[in-house]
Amino acid sequence: MAKKSGNPYSKLIKKSTIGSVIALLLFFIVELATTIHHENRPIPYSEHAVELYSNQTGDDLTDLYVSAINSAKESVVMVIYAMTDPHIIAALRQKSEEGIEVFIVCDAKASQGLARQLPKSTVIKRVGDGLTHQKILLIDNHEVILGSANMTWESLNVHGNLIMALIHPELAAELTKKIRSMDDEGHSTPLLQKKAVAGDQTIELWVLPDDSTAVPRLIELIKSAKKTIKVAMFTWTRIDLTEELIHAHKRGIQVEAVIDRNSGKGASAKIVKKLSSAGIPVKLSTGQGLLHHKFAYIDESILVNGSANWTLNAFRANDDVFMVIYPLSSIQQSKMNTLWTRITNESRAPL
Repeated sequence: MAKKSGNPYSKLIKKSTIGSVIALLLFFIVELATTIHHENRPIPYSEHAVELYSNQTGDDLTDLYVSAINSAKESVVMVIYAMTDPHIIAALRQKSEEGIEVFIVCDAKASQGLARQLPKSTVIKRVGDGLTHQKILLIDNHEVILGSANMTWESLNVHGNLIMALIHPELAAELTKKIRSMDDEGHSTPLLQKKAVAGDQTIELWVLPDDSTAVPRLIELIKSAKKTIKVAMFTWTRIDLTEELIHAHKRGIQVEAVIDRNSGKGASAKIVKKLSSAGIPVKLSTGQGLLHHKFAYIDESILVNGSANWTLNAFRANDDVFMVIYPLSSIQQSKMNTLWTRITNESRAPL
């Protein structure tokens, strides 16, 4: 019996035409490129893309959270500013009665009475230098849901909010460890910026006030803009981010901003005036509820979203969080463009 060659491609190379040799070389190049891409891919990785939800685009945020809680088989871990919605509280109570662990950290003042409604759950009533302002839900240590919405009927149904959801066990594990370290006196184990991949896009997770490089990163993202920057913000008092947007406007970037009408006439009035004076179109919301968003949408390719308003306290004192995702898929772009149209249609220039 003839001895088999150690090289499976040797016969092919000997008998091949020039065309087949070229094809074979192309095969090796593709394989090499794929290997390099895989080796350079940020870790951790998940094949699941980020999903976006907003009540202003017709999504039922109450159902989103209740369905996620109902799906839990092992644990529900949450940190929240305010929780009063009866549907969500009922879902959490049911899970805890089934023997599923329910662990909640909440702002002591904003969620008074929550522990009495969830007697079989662990409820940490947190008091710190700032607000416990994060809005994060983790299911079975693999599903992550976070954004701008509190667990109140008004926030889920009336106020404008944007939620991000993804399946990512590694990020869920990091956030679970962080939340479980949060005590009632404002202490916790710091969690610095994490970079990961979900589907075909990069995710950056920023936990505040743990990471002091969060503001420089936002400035870097603003500087990276090539065409457009759209900002929707509930409360905005930071001068540094405002000045960076003015610089972007001066270099030809189309900058737009919409701010909640109450905040725009109060805490954020100085920013409204500064942006308007620089020639940047600024509008104040006119919708039924609050414009509770905290997002920046850059070049229809980058989304920054979470619980952090653009204030000093959000980055220095509050427990806050935001994610950066890029490049956005066509589905995500469509969602954001529809949302931005709705936001601008329900707003007007300040008088």
